[in-house]
Amino acid sequence: MDSERFIDTFMRSRNAADYDMSYNRIQWAGEEYILEELMNEHKAKLTSGRQYSKDEMYWIGYTYRYWHFLTGESSKSISKQVPAKIMRMGYEGFHTEDTALAVEDLKRLAEERKAGMSGK
Repeated sequence: MDSERFIDTFMRSRNAADYDMSYNRIQWAGEEYILEELMNEHKAKLTSGRQYSKDEMYWIGYTYRYWHFLTGESSKSISKQVPAKIMRMGYEGFHTEDTALAVEDLKRLAEERKAGMSGK
């Protein structure tokens, strides 16, 4: 699957929203079940394409979850602020940082990007 499309689709999915809850039984489901549910929900969007490295995928997933637990923001909100493409671009500079610091830096980059788009 195309890694960028997979990540962005997952982060905005019902499955990710279930993971954001303080408790939901899906949190105990295996990755095969979760992938099957995601495929049932978004199969047309999940196509073959460029794959990120295992290290990039791990860091992106870990950082997104850490961000949620640190701030309480939803996966959907986090993904809109910093989509997979931006996370991958930040990997080289941020993957060796403390995760909380990386989240702060990513949030700052998101704000700068947002201000740049609005012309501020």
